[in-house]
Amino acid sequence: MIAAIISKDALLRARLESALEATIGVNSVLIITEYPNASQIQSLEDTHENYVAFIDFHDNPERAVMLAGEISRSCPSVGAVALNVGSSQADLIAVVRAGIHDVLPQPFSNRDVESAVLNVTRKLAGTSGYAASEGTVYAFLPAKPGSGASSLAVYSALACSRSAPRRPLLLDFDLRLGITSFVLKLDSSNSIVNALENASRMDQTLWEQLISKRGNLDILGSAPGDFGIKVPPENFQAILKWARRQYSVVVVDLPGNMEDFEIATMQQAGTVFLVCSPDLVGLHMTRQTIQRLHSLAIVERVSVVLNRIDKRTGLSMRDIENILGVPILVTVPTDERSIREAVQDGTGVNPKCDLGKQIEVIAKKLVGSAGNAGQGSATPPSAKKRFVEFFSVPQDKGVDPWRL
Repeated sequence: MIAAIISKDALLRARLESALEATIGVNSVLIITEYPNASQIQSLEDTHENYVAFIDFHDNPERAVMLAGEISRSCPSVGAVALNVGSSQADLIAVVRAGIHDVLPQPFSNRDVESAVLNVTRKLAGTSGYAASEGTVYAFLPAKPGSGASSLAVYSALACSRSAPRRPLLLDFDLRLGITSFVLKLDSSNSIVNALENASRMDQTLWEQLISKRGNLDILGSAPGDFGIKVPPENFQAILKWARRQYSVVVVDLPGNMEDFEIATMQQAGTVFLVCSPDLVGLHMTRQTIQRLHSLAIVERVSVVLNRIDKRTGLSMRDIENILGVPILVTVPTDERSIREAVQDGTGVNPKCDLGKQIEVIAKKLVGSAGNAGQGSATPPSAKKRFVEFFSVPQDKGVDPWRL
């Protein structure tokens, strides 16, 4: 285990370094005096070592949250520990959402540091060995209710299943207004709720009993209309973790309420399809959602889908992109007839109609991850020297950052 201390505070670094020298399991200490960017922190993966990264939140809490989120998303061999975190509820929620493994108290003792390292070690041990083969999550998020995100999630997953080399999975995480079971005419008495209730004891036998099938697509359908359902966020993550082990493509329909489980899902997603409508209210809500996703360091993985476009749409695509501040991936035309026919038959949208052709564009993005699953990178792992160059690591007395 390598410990990385990310802090401008020389005194804090010295105190923490001293504690880490007495901590069993820590082989070396890496000093980083500036917050690294995404590509720099991702280079930790190139060393094929496990890390515990101590992130100081004092200097720039927002940047620290973004860094922790990037580690959670992109660095399965790195566990993050926070220092100097604020005591307000908002501060603590932000830390949890960012994927921080542990928080050191102030002042901290050697025992606190040892406990944090042990917690990270255990969590990394629980995730190592399959991270490289985990499936890719694609989340469909409505900018406002009625944007059509659920329909696009269903029909894109079906379209993906027709050409994907492995069976994809569709998860309906909208527990109150999910439409998956209705749209696909699923006759199973089981739903996503049954899976969430059994998340802690999930195995292959139980999974096969819970899922429904449509062609080459596996589905955990929408929940019954019970507005009193309350599910702990960790149950959603347990199901998502299970699903990523079994499937190369996991399509998730989100309700769009920005609840904790939705944010955690999007943080794991390779792409978040933000579905919006071209009316002014819809664009206003979309812009607000994008701002929220930006604050959560998720916006870089957002692809905007402009749904229900027709001749009456007054704004040009350039105007809409200027309003939103992000590019539009695909525009989807209004086609009530094709949707009605698909719902009546419980099948996908005709791929030859205009609506179907645009759904195929989305599906190709999903199939791309399935086709690449299990393939090694064409680029050889970067040398350790590159990491040293990125961070200009000082060779202080007693500190050998690369004593592996």
